[in-house]
Amino acid sequence: MSIEDRNLKAGTKLVATYKKQEHSCTVRSTKDGLRFVLDDGTEYKSPSSAGSAVMGGSACNGWRFWTPASEAKKAAASTAESKKAAKKGKAKPTFEPMTDQAGASKGSVRYFCSACMDAFDSPRGVTPVGCPKGHGPDQS
Repeated sequence: MSIEDRNLKAGTKLVATYKKQEHSCTVRSTKDGLRFVLDDGTEYKSPSSAGSAVMGGSACNGWRFWTPASEAKKAAASTAESKKAAKKGKAKPTFEPMTDQAGASKGSVRYFCSACMDAFDSPRGVTPVGCPKGHGPDQS
């Protein structure tokens, strides 16, 4: 994940995993503006410079490197829940209309099958109960 809202508030905790190690950074307000403070107390002017320090000096886009801790917890819980459902065999295929309808044939709506990760067309006004490859609601 990345930082979507760049209007960070003082006290926001950011997290990142780099080379299988968890790192954190806290946003602090100073008289000179916001600073990004790593666990070891070093202070940086931008999330990019803080991320670069974590990466041993390599160039870094800090907005993509860091994730707000609150969002990271939600994402981890969602991923764990999905994996748990898949292990139990309860993850059912879903068929969602695609936001980009480019490539849909005339009079059709383009759908996406979560089981085979493929797109297919369905006549406009008809909600699919399966995909052309045979995935349906009774399968996992």
